[in-house]
Amino acid sequence: MLSGGSMPKHSKPPFARSQAGISLIEVLVALLVFGVGVVGYAALQLQSVRQVEQTYSRSQAMSVAQDVAERIRANNTQAALAIYHNADSWSQDLNDPGGCVVTAAVPGIGDVCTPEEMARSDIFEVRSGLVSLLENGKVQVAPCDEIRCITVAWDETELDNCDETAFVDGERGANAHCIQIPLEEG
Repeated sequence: MLSGGSMPKHSKPPFARSQAGISLIEVLVALLVFGVGVVGYAALQLQSVRQVEQTYSRSQAMSVAQDVAERIRANNTQAALAIYHNADSWSQDLNDPGGCVVTAAVPGIGDVCTPEEMARSDIFEVRSGLVSLLENGKVQVAPCDEIRCITVAWDETELDNCDETAFVDGERGANAHCIQIPLEEG
């Protein structure tokens, strides 16, 4: 023992010793920072998946609109155009108009479609295909700014909400799940 009650010169009081290791608070702070990073990364991935979904839907809608435009250009008699341009033709109940096929690849078909029958068949085929391509997909040909436009909408967007007012300076509104292309006939 030391005399006089003094501490040896080489030892330090307990409160002055340096800390060794990490504390529980430091571990909790590190876990919190890591957790915030993981949640941020997951949110980024979710947003990426949503954008890919929207891009896919927009691509499918453009494909449908181009298909409609090509069908109208191929069958452009006045009687057929009257059916294509009638908005009711695109919104009525989906009924098969019959076996209207005009092709050399199908031998033995004696029936030849009239332009009106072909237009009804085209509308049926487009709308039937749209069901498998876009969730709650809708299509129509309607007037817009002195011409006709083909409009394709999906999800909760209605065709009526997809007119010129949904597009500002050629850009669609954030909630407009639709595309609209001009129909150049002739």
